[in-house]
Amino acid sequence: MPNSTGKSRSIFIIALAFVITVAVACVPVAQTGAPTLLPRPETTIALTADGETRQIVTSAETIGQALESAGIVIGQADEVSPPPATALDLSGDGSPIAVTIVRVTETSEIIPESIPFQRRIVRSADMSPDDPPRLLQAGEPGFQEVTVRIVYRDGLEAERWPTAITVVEPPKDEIIMYGVSVGSDAMPLSGQLAYIDDGRAILLSGSTDSPRQIMIDGSLDGRVFQLSPDGRYLLFTVKPDGNREGFANQLWFTTTAEGSQPQPLQIENVLWAGWDPTAIETPRIAYTTARTVSLPPGWEAINDLWLLTLPTDGSQAAPLRIIETYPATLGWWGGAYAWSPDGSRLAYAFSDETGIIDMPGNGELPDAQALAAEEPARTVLQSFTAYDTGADWAWVPNLSWSADGRYLSHTAYNDETAAFDLWVTDTQTSETAVLVPGVGIWSAAQWSPISTGPQLAFLRSANSEESIDSGYSLWLSDADDTNDQRIFPPEGETGRFARTNQSLAWGPNGDTLAFIFENALHITNVATNELYRSPSDDTVSSHPTWAPYGAAAIR
Repeated sequence: MPNSTGKSRSIFIIALAFVITVAVACVPVAQTGAPTLLPRPETTIALTADGETRQIVTSAETIGQALESAGIVIGQADEVSPPPATALDLSGDGSPIAVTIVRVTETSEIIPESIPFQRRIVRSADMSPDDPPRLLQAGEPGFQEVTVRIVYRDGLEAERWPTAITVVEPPKDEIIMYGVSVGSDAMPLSGQLAYIDDGRAILLSGSTDSPRQIMIDGSLDGRVFQLSPDGRYLLFTVKPDGNREGFANQLWFTTTAEGSQPQPLQIENVLWAGWDPTAIETPRIAYTTARTVSLPPGWEAINDLWLLTLPTDGSQAAPLRIIETYPATLGWWGGAYAWSPDGSRLAYAFSDETGIIDMPGNGELPDAQALAAEEPARTVLQSFTAYDTGADWAWVPNLSWSADGRYLSHTAYNDETAAFDLWVTDTQTSETAVLVPGVGIWSAAQWSPISTGPQLAFLRSANSEESIDSGYSLWLSDADDTNDQRIFPPEGETGRFARTNQSLAWGPNGDTLAFIFENALHITNVATNELYRSPSDDTVSSHPTWAPYGAAAIR
């Protein structure tokens, strides 16, 4: 018979061995080698490209890596939205991430064009104004070839820019002679003075007795008409051929040399354009545009801002938009603008606000993507009450910089007096003050081009409360309004000056001033009071512009 005590001891030993084995098995084993990485979660991309939309399941970290792993080839000019460097965010709700690829291609094309001949009107004192016109030369059209760069987006034409113009056969102008009455005595001039006379561009150089017509394609609309800082070029807008409803014009430029051929800039519906006063060797302009509408006044301002380097070598670069749009009170009318003398700032004015926009330097333009991310800095100088005209036009202050770039003048509506005051702002201190109260809505103030002892020329209304329809007189004032001086007409007389912001133009030496009075060009020497008036006829003169100025000014 087995011993019960021995049996119990055996059972105890077996149980103890089992417990020890289990305990050893539960002890953690030391890890060796690198840890095992979990696979990156997958996400879904909804890719739209090449006319179709498909889904791509990927574990890539960026959109670019996902497209590359899927075998999607991206051309150098193709546009990917969002950009390829965008990280794929896996923290969303699981919805597919939308990615779009726009295929961008370019081609060039040579387009033959006819060059219309121009009608040159020559005025001669040897003929009476009552004599019938005399045909001196019959006109003949010319021929040119325009090389155009065409940009396609997903197979559809999106942009078209002329890159070169080759004149195969120049046009032959039609020349017609008209009689004219003898005008005032000739006056010597510094620089070059251009103005519009009966829709024609007239250039005076050296003296008033040798006017020359600048040959221009189309009919000048006066929206833009300005000589470049050195007087080599004229920037202007013309009405397009054919009958178009609403507002429409085209921006052109030409050299002022005799026999020059104007060049179109392929830019339409321009409300304002002006030369950078420091860009001499590489001329550039700023401009703003509008869209044509059927309601009065025929346009709706976009309130954008563009920069364009002029194609003086025959090739034209694409314009660079630096402001897409700017909301403003009565913004449908558009604003007024003026370059600072050093080209670093652009003053702007809307119906209730004036301010300054920082401009990129010439030759240091940012790229389009940088401008899309951040527009240039803008500083509001003064806010005031907008003037309600009660009609289909809006009033916008005119602007003018002093020669040293410190002072900026502008008119502003005073709702307490129901009049328009002439203000001057010190852009260094931001201090602003009324220089001439009740000056009138058409003050057209312009600073002289001389920085020492600067003078401000302006028009003053004979009736400040009815300044829209009242007569005006021409005055001079210094920066602190301590020496106002009436220039024209004599005391007790008033008359109708041109009612545009481009009514006055200083000569380069600061001693002569051109202005439009009773539809005729007048030039006065502010030191000697000598006065010249263009010959009397039935034409209407406007928009005087004088060069050199800015970096090219004579001192």
